[in-house]
Amino acid sequence: MSQSESRRGVALVALCCAVYFTSYLTRKGYEASILAICDATGLARTAAGLASMATLAVYGLGQFATGFLADLFDPRKIIFLALLVTAGCNAAIPWTVDSVPAMVAVCAVNGFAQAMFWPPIVKIVAQNLRPEAYKGAVFWISVVAQAAIIAVFFLVSGCTHFAGWRLSFAVVTGLALAMAALWAATVRRYAPGRPGDRPGMRRPAQDEQLEKEEPTSGKTEAHQVPATASLGALLVAAGILPIMAAIVCQGFLRDGIEVWASSIVKDQYGLGTSGSIFSVSLLPIFGVASMAATRALRRWIGDEVKAAAALFATGLACATLLFAANGATLAVGLPVLAILSATMHGANLLLTAEVPGHFARHRHVGTVAGLLNAFTYVGAAISIYGFPVLCERLHGWRPVFAVWMAVLALAVALCLLALRRWLPFTRGDSRM
Repeated sequence: MSQSESRRGVALVALCCAVYFTSYLTRKGYEASILAICDATGLARTAAGLASMATLAVYGLGQFATGFLADLFDPRKIIFLALLVTAGCNAAIPWTVDSVPAMVAVCAVNGFAQAMFWPPIVKIVAQNLRPEAYKGAVFWISVVAQAAIIAVFFLVSGCTHFAGWRLSFAVVTGLALAMAALWAATVRRYAPGRPGDRPGMRRPAQDEQLEKEEPTSGKTEAHQVPATASLGALLVAAGILPIMAAIVCQGFLRDGIEVWASSIVKDQYGLGTSGSIFSVSLLPIFGVASMAATRALRRWIGDEVKAAAALFATGLACATLLFAANGATLAVGLPVLAILSATMHGANLLLTAEVPGHFARHRHVGTVAGLLNAFTYVGAAISIYGFPVLCERLHGWRPVFAVWMAVLALAVALCLLALRRWLPFTRGDSRM
């Protein structure tokens, strides 16, 4: 790799990190503000959760479409459009809190705009970086996402304390517009198109590499899948269905905890609104640390799905401790909640960011990235609406902790079930 190519790759990853950071600010701003909005306006938590569920449901469903589109069209233009749409939605949200249907509608549009970020970013990274750089790139993009969650909690907490929650939406709207201008001005420099190439298709150099990777004899082992195999054949060969179900479990815990952690802290430990929002900024701090720990765990174990099973098992231990120590002090409960949240972020890195890389040689990396990421938000949509409903009907958070235990135990079993096909599939993939 030449020095100029290396510098261009670093700049491209930095630009993608900036875009994904901005996307998280414009998506998580509402979730971080949800307690402040309810307290300030009298909006019921279930109604506020319905708007957040709409965001995540449309976001998840949109991944199917945007992943496919990222493999067909120019992913750079898709990201630019997403920045403009999400800026408009964040500007509109504060004006809709008096009408639940209007708020749900705006949040749903924002959900589709958010679905236009991840698959195109994965496609751009896969197209423009050498195979060995792919995992490093998605690692740093995932780390930046956690940093954005920390930033948005501090932003919302500060705005709520000093000027009101509406200010945070004005700030993230301005940042999205600025990022759109920066993206439009610079992305072609670091992710240039190729004359005559169809947008979203591999470059000739990548096709030459694939030809070298194909078996030269007429016989192939059962676990080796031709690079030209259809998407359905690939998914069957990889045993992806249990992985998808495990991703649903991961999204159920990850996003449900993120949205309702401040309410859990307020209800369980009696902190005020701004104090509860500020205290749960510990969760994304642990999430950042979990990225590096997850990467080391995967290298030690040697496989993404095995490492995810270990993280789900760790989360199960944390959920069991929360259930057993219900009502314990904040000094005990908050770190355990943070570790549980961190394990889910680690599982997300493995299952939705690293696993799609195994499909790059099969020409479906954008589609698979969107497909897998979509299942995260199936679980998220269920939990964001379901957690406050369960808490209300079952009279407290302890029964919710029991539900967490059952979901995490199921996730461990699903990962173990997936290994029967996944391990042979990845052994046949020389790219990774």
